[in-house]
Amino acid sequence: MQLLAATRNRHKLGELRAILGASFEVIGLDAVPTAADVVEDEPTFAGNAAKKAVWAVQLAPRDMLALADDSGLEVDALDGAPGVVSARYAQETAGPRPTDQQNDVKLLCALADVPAEKRTARFQCVIAIAGVSPMLAVVAKQAGAPCARRGDWTVALCAGTCEGRILFEPRGAGGFGYDPLFVPVGYDATFAELGEDVKNSISHRARAMSRAKALLDAIGSRGLTR
Repeated sequence: MQLLAATRNRHKLGELRAILGASFEVIGLDAVPTAADVVEDEPTFAGNAAKKAVWAVQLAPRDMLALADDSGLEVDALDGAPGVVSARYAQETAGPRPTDQQNDVKLLCALADVPAEKRTARFQCVIAIAGVSPMLAVVAKQAGAPCARRGDWTVALCAGTCEGRILFEPRGAGGFGYDPLFVPVGYDATFAELGEDVKNSISHRARAMSRAKALLDAIGSRGLTR
């Protein structure tokens, strides 16, 4: 089954392809002619994911579903920040998109006086699948996944969470984003140290994607996509 993923982020595409496996061909936005990306201005991960999925499905060929995710880091000591602005946390007004390192530095500065026991955090991910097939709504209902209409489109939502803590300095050369600072519960290594195989089995995106994959497998088994 072919899927259009509403991202140009090669790291995200790599994770999605690894998690979904060979039975799915995940195509990124670089393969689709479009003038600009959708503006991610919703206040929740679910809202942004749904908005991107609906935007992307209108760019896709008629035999494809669209998939979009929104994800980020929530730090308890910062009242859930950086949250939905995780990728733009260190961005100055009207300035360029910050690098991962700039975001990491800002986060560490914000937590400078927070002791280890209060540096709890979690990665959140919501994956939205958009299409017009009535089977999407049927399968989502059977799986207990939230599903709603957005104009002409049906959107199913699959969520995943990974609990952990924030270190005082980055460790590891792998991953991206806040991975060098985040140690998941049950591990002593950061996402950037654990390696792709481990991360892709326990991450927030992996957990959301496992739910999304179950929906997509069910749709595919019925010979229906959109």
